[in-house]
Amino acid sequence: MNIFHRLFSAFVFGLTRLAGMLPAGLLFFKARILQFFAEKVLRYRFGVITQNLARAFPEKDYKAIKTLTHQFYSHFFGVFTEVIKSQGLGKEEARKRFNVENPELISDFHKRGINVIAMGGHWGNWEWLIMTPLFFDFSIYTLYKPLSSKVTENLMGRIRKRFGLKLLPMQQAGRFILSKKDYPALYFFIGDQSPSHKDPEYCFEFLNQPSFFFAGGAKLARLTNSAVVYQSIRKIKPGYYTVSYLPVSQPGDGMSDKDILREYVRLLEADIRLQPAHWLWSHKRWKNKPEQIQ
Repeated sequence: MNIFHRLFSAFVFGLTRLAGMLPAGLLFFKARILQFFAEKVLRYRFGVITQNLARAFPEKDYKAIKTLTHQFYSHFFGVFTEVIKSQGLGKEEARKRFNVENPELISDFHKRGINVIAMGGHWGNWEWLIMTPLFFDFSIYTLYKPLSSKVTENLMGRIRKRFGLKLLPMQQAGRFILSKKDYPALYFFIGDQSPSHKDPEYCFEFLNQPSFFFAGGAKLARLTNSAVVYQSIRKIKPGYYTVSYLPVSQPGDGMSDKDILREYVRLLEADIRLQPAHWLWSHKRWKNKPEQIQ
């Protein structure tokens, strides 16, 4: 990235920091305006959203799907607002807004010298994972896919490092974790998007549809003798979330990577059914059609 792109990225980041200092009420008001234009005027991914919801909840009628669609747009633009607001929060305020209920589960694994892989989804506000280091005194990593725009990647990197989160490119994750250069640590895998593979071994019934899943996190957990937890980020109200960790597997329990994924899928679906509008329905999740379910 050349010097101009770096300077432009720094300038935009500065504006984001300043915007984050504005009152939350004002930011959410602006988000509602953007939501109106996206939902009612531009119809941003309206067909994808309604189709995904209708397939996931065949028991719901058109009116219910329409209501969920509207709620999704509201939450979706709220997430972007919360990302901006996070840049203006102090540590104490951030802890109040992103409350981790049971950090002791992760801390106990760390004290025992056990690496932890936390598997989550695009549910609640996944971008507020950046606040997790506020609750621990050891390294926290999140895996990410590098963006084609270097300016945007640099900007998002600055935003995500706000509270000490470390970024690990997906293509380097396996080698890095296996090297144990920083061990034990906590690694976040967001594994609910549509993978490129069509391996029936990692196909599960998910939201009433056969769905492929990334197996990287589960495989690495077995290879590195890491514990696996499911991370639930539940929205309490705009700008406030409760986080809880649920144990999935630990070294020596005999679970295969497929067993781990199956439990992850079960827990993620339970969360989505609890607050269905808070999942990323605008993503083309089911573009790959499996032929069979394991």
